[in-house]
Amino acid sequence: MSIRSSTRAGGAAVLAVALLTVPHSAHARAAAGPIPPPSGGVLYATNAVSGDVSSLAIGPGGTLSTLAKPVSTGGQFPRGIALATNGSTAYVVNSDSSTMSVFRVGVRGALQPNPQIVKTGEEPWGATVAPNGRTLYVTNTTDATIRAYRIGPDGTPTSLGDFRTTSDHPKQTVLTPDGRFLYLAYADADETADSPTRVITRYAVRADGTLGPPQDVAKVEPADFGIAISPDGGLVYVSSNATDKVWGFRRGADGSLTPVPGSPFAAPESPTGLKVTPDRQHLYVAANDGDSPPGGLLGYTIRADGSLEPTADSPAPTPDGAEAAAVAITPDGKDVFAAIRDTNQVSAFAIGAGGRLKEAPGSPFLTGGERPLNQSLAVRPAP
Repeated sequence: MSIRSSTRAGGAAVLAVALLTVPHSAHARAAAGPIPPPSGGVLYATNAVSGDVSSLAIGPGGTLSTLAKPVSTGGQFPRGIALATNGSTAYVVNSDSSTMSVFRVGVRGALQPNPQIVKTGEEPWGATVAPNGRTLYVTNTTDATIRAYRIGPDGTPTSLGDFRTTSDHPKQTVLTPDGRFLYLAYADADETADSPTRVITRYAVRADGTLGPPQDVAKVEPADFGIAISPDGGLVYVSSNATDKVWGFRRGADGSLTPVPGSPFAAPESPTGLKVTPDRQHLYVAANDGDSPPGGLLGYTIRADGSLEPTADSPAPTPDGAEAAAVAITPDGKDVFAAIRDTNQVSAFAIGAGGRLKEAPGSPFLTGGERPLNQSLAVRPAP
């Protein structure tokens, strides 16, 4: 017998003995192979007080389960989160440390620990990735700037410069689907219904991702913490937290905004985050679930002219007295989530016919962290 044949024979014998001694559960794990990503995608929630980000698996009917324990941002008071278009990287801004945490996403969708830390302007609040995936925009509320970053092939952001805003306390931005225009809303936590009116600012986006001169294209009431754009880019909605209203605008080809019929619309109580469904049929708004008037997750049907009509079951209640601060919708339009600031939870609903909401079994779900705030939610689609 040759040395090679002898080695094979000996190796086979050793393998046979080893297999006999391996526990049955290990055989089962080996046969099953790697655990696949969640079939419904992943919901991420930033937790401001605990300084971390939760990764939650989305299941049938909008149910949520913990995918991994929350990971630290390495910064203080995380707020806005945005995802790279390919889902491989997450960007989280830390307001109190004026930094951004750049997370790699694991094979199952959980954020990986020890993020890269990138300097931002003073008190960053929100983050938005361009539709082409090449640029990232961060609002710096104390500086009154938007900082643009070029996103490298590996997801690493490199600053392209700061761009001045026309007013103080910039909060949230949205981009048109073609990436040509960026819109900005402003808000200050101290604003009341008697505060001066606010504006919506438009920027033309240059080919290299930098921003052209700002232009104010609409007037709205104070404390506009939320702004949303329809998937076709034709409609823009803004929430006024101080006056309990939602403003609707039709967008022109030149980026201009014209109020839709009936705007603004009543939105009790203290509306903040808002999102349009992928089919453009409905708008959901996060609001305070107080006793009078009732709040929670507000639902609207979007008429053909862009005007809003409350859905039959609106508002869908969230935990008593708790403020729903942010909204996220799955890319397939089946599920909607609301971050509950005061109870460290996420309320989850399946979206049914006519925009009616069916609460997911077990909702609301704990994030595992403390105090998810405005712009705290993002959804990574199922692979």
